[in-house]
Amino acid sequence: MAHTEDLPPSVASIAEYLAMMARGYDNYLKWNEQAKFKADLMNARERWRGVAPEAFATKLRREGMREEDILELVDWLKRAQAGRRLIPQRTYRDHTFSPPPEAPSSDLGQTSPVW
Repeated sequence: MAHTEDLPPSVASIAEYLAMMARGYDNYLKWNEQAKFKADLMNARERWRGVAPEAFATKLRREGMREEDILELVDWLKRAQAGRRLIPQRTYRDHTFSPPPEAPSSDLGQTSPVW
C-alpha cells in the first residue's frame, strides 16, 4: 500500500482541498473543482511528476472522498503523467493551485523524465 507520506506537501494539500470541497456538496466533487485539478495537472507538470497515483488515491480516501471521484482524479493524473493533454473548461484553463510546485531535487547526474 502506498504511503501518503511520500506525497509532496503541495500535492497533499491539494488532495485535502479537493476532499473538503467535495464534502461541501454532499461528497460530490463539482465540475469546477475537477477543472481546476485538470488545469493544475497541465500547468504545474513539475508538481505531479513522480507522484505515485496510489499514494494520491490513498490520501484522498483518508480525507473521505467518494471512490468515484478518486478513480476519476487518479485516471487524470495517470493520463497527465503519460504525456496526455487534459483540457479543462475555459474559465479554469490557466489555474494552478497554491503553493507552487516544490523545486526539483538537485541530484546531479540524474535527468528527469519529460512529459
